[in-house]
Amino acid sequence: MELRHLETLIAIDEEGTFTAAADQLRTVQSNVSEQVRQLEAELGVTLLARGRSGANPTESGRVVLNHARRIRRELELLREDVAALQGLQVGSASFGIVGTASRWLVPALVADLRRRAPGIELRVNEGASERLLAEVLDQELAQAVVTEPVRDERLSVEHLLEEALVGLAPPGSALPPQPVPFEALAEMRLVLPPAGNPLRIEIEHVARARGITLPVPVEVEGIRLIADLVAAGAGVSVLPETAIPPELTSVEIFAIADLPPRRLALISPNASPLSLADQAVRETVLQIVAATLGRPPRSASSGD
Repeated sequence: MELRHLETLIAIDEEGTFTAAADQLRTVQSNVSEQVRQLEAELGVTLLARGRSGANPTESGRVVLNHARRIRRELELLREDVAALQGLQVGSASFGIVGTASRWLVPALVADLRRRAPGIELRVNEGASERLLAEVLDQELAQAVVTEPVRDERLSVEHLLEEALVGLAPPGSALPPQPVPFEALAEMRLVLPPAGNPLRIEIEHVARARGITLPVPVEVEGIRLIADLVAAGAGVSVLPETAIPPELTSVEIFAIADLPPRRLALISPNASPLSLADQAVRETVLQIVAATLGRPPRSASSGD
């Protein structure tokens, strides 16, 4: 088995046909077919199902493709790490983060990397925790800051910090004295993330523990959009305090009694080591969080 066999299989999966894969690889279709034939012969399985709509991976083909992409990523990491060790300050890093934390963490991260390693190319994805989890597992992202709990043995999970959860109400709302009892939320028109969102799960967990059913007539995926809707009078919400835009002054922020804080964690796949560029991102994130909390940063080799 040679690397060109695996690259050919990946190209077919990405392009959908042998002809298109040959164009991507700058070769002829007969060479592509021969590479697949050799790989199938060595493994003793059929990797691709050919049809009028193109070539689709079989179950065995999907397994081989997963390994092939992992091998390709390892080679990319090898080249980047060798270049970094030679002092070239090059490489690429990928990083995901929930929208509630991106406002204060990402600008500091970008500024620090520009100063320390200007040759590193950084790609940042902002999204919901569940989407970022999937992208890290699929190795589309090297690491991500997501909300806890995270229960997946395929991931390395490092707790970062806790965010206070607060209430957000339209201006002029008639609220009970602060801290507002959690039970009072059941009498309010709530605007929350959809079911399955980690923040929604945390809030509903508290509600179930107290035997309360929370009415949620408006569900919104984007945390920032929720704050805007509250300001427009759509209802009341519960958000991490750091997620509320400081320029949004047309809302009332109120404390909620006995509401546990939200926890954030840094995750990465156990099966794939971080490149030197991604390690630099991780160290910077830990330093920013440590500075925010006023504690010494942890090193890349230390645990919680």
